[in-house]
Amino acid sequence: MKSAILYEKGFLDGIDIQESSIPDVQSHQILVRVQACGMNPVDWKGVVSGFFQMPYIIGSDFAGIIEKVGDQVRSFQIGDEIMGSLEWAKQGAFAEYLVTEEKYIASKPRNLSCIESSAVPLASLTAWQGLFDHLKLQSGEKILIQAAAGGVGLFALQFAKWAGAYVVAVASEKNAAFLKSLGADEVFDYKEDFSTLPADFDAVFDSMASSEQTIPLLQKGGRYISITAKPNPELATKYGITASNFLFHSNATQLLNIAKLIEQGMVQIFIDKTFAFTEVKKALKYQQEGHSRGKNVLVIQHTAE
Repeated sequence: MKSAILYEKGFLDGIDIQESSIPDVQSHQILVRVQACGMNPVDWKGVVSGFFQMPYIIGSDFAGIIEKVGDQVRSFQIGDEIMGSLEWAKQGAFAEYLVTEEKYIASKPRNLSCIESSAVPLASLTAWQGLFDHLKLQSGEKILIQAAAGGVGLFALQFAKWAGAYVVAVASEKNAAFLKSLGADEVFDYKEDFSTLPADFDAVFDSMASSEQTIPLLQKGGRYISITAKPNPELATKYGITASNFLFHSNATQLLNIAKLIEQGMVQIFIDKTFAFTEVKKALKYQQEGHSRGKNVLVIQHTAE
């Protein structure tokens, strides 16, 4: 099988697509014939920073067809179409085949292709966990969502509206009409002065390390969560709010709940660009630029075996 392997940290040209053996399946594992891989910032950040042990196969998100199951696997069978995100610290998705476990996957939404489904796991779980596990967002509350037109932001916007919140979406002016069509109550241009916004928010979902600008917008007792940098604890104390950051974790139950919302038409998937597997370096460079509306996807074309 072909896989995208990083041998040298620090630059995207250190990636090489190489032939390797299809992995063996242990009793609790599942072999997936990968059809597509969703791309996330962690993919290129891992390459640049080298915080995964090298050499390693890049990538977290995938969708595909189950090729083989171990004898202890109970919830899935050969031929099932699934999606998932691998354990964050290990990666390994950018390949024609991968081995995973039941706790990392869910049946893909019936109304989505594998290409569309591969764009779901990490971004949607990050949004879900940030909003509901950390911010404890409730109906009627007012929330500010940073980078609302990005991969995580679009899920966060749609989940927050599904939960009954009042959403102020932060994005570029060109995305204002698009975000309002998804339910955003207001769209704030990220180039403008944040201090012009009223300080009456119950929650802030931050993916841009903007705590200095956005924590002051929270009313006393408000909640702030970041998916990037840790917030300044002194700032949180000054404004009487709770503030933290987190990394997503794979959760099959939550992913299945998200799949059901997609099937019910409550959540839409937006793909900015698709790339051939051989274009992995080009795709990562595009992802690194950070101007996508929605997700980017690698499409895996299997070679003859």
